[in-house]
Amino acid sequence: MLFVAAIIAAAVLGGALTAMVLTNRWRSIVDETRRELESMTATYREHEAENQQLKQKVADLQYEANSLKKDLNYERSRRQED
Repeated sequence: MLFVAAIIAAAVLGGALTAMVLTNRWRSIVDETRRELESMTATYREHEAENQQLKQKVADLQYEANSLKKDLNYERSRRQED
């Protein structure tokens, strides 16, 4: 009877130890994944901000190019009139 109790106790302790090791491993994997995700999120936000700045620069340059085209067309039409 004592032998059966010892086997059951060993199985329970082994199961508890296995569960504890797996839980710790799972937590470390989750923490590492969380850190990587936060890093990716920060990188994404930096790229989004840079993308927005570049879009604004493109819009500014397009506006300037259109303004210069208008000025050029005006000067060409003035010269044709002369």
